[in-house]
Amino acid sequence: MTAVILALFGLVTLAASGSVLFNLGGAREMAGATVAIVLWMNFMAGFLYLFSAIGLFRLRPWAPLPLLIAFVLLLAAAIGFLTHVQQGGVYEQRTIGALAFRMFATLLLFVAARYFIRPFRQET
Repeated sequence: MTAVILALFGLVTLAASGSVLFNLGGAREMAGATVAIVLWMNFMAGFLYLFSAIGLFRLRPWAPLPLLIAFVLLLAAAIGFLTHVQQGGVYEQRTIGALAFRMFATLLLFVAARYFIRPFRQET
């Protein structure tokens, strides 16, 4: 079930960030004042979520690692976002909550992936 949630989270992430990044259907204007580093890190995290979901489906011991990398990327995005705000850059208030939610969800998925993979690692 965790792998399914992870795969859906990855697909939604890619669709949402990709549509804004590549301005599909005028998504960039609808998104408002976006911060490029946050969009790009979200986009890359989407691929990492999918990669991790594949590993989790196959019970590979490396499955949690892409989630850890995604968390580090999102942490870099948060630092970049903070710098952007401190320099007076424009942003949408909802970006703060969305970034915090994504970081929390990524960390939670990482913990779940480690939990489900650990028993299989010990058997091999």
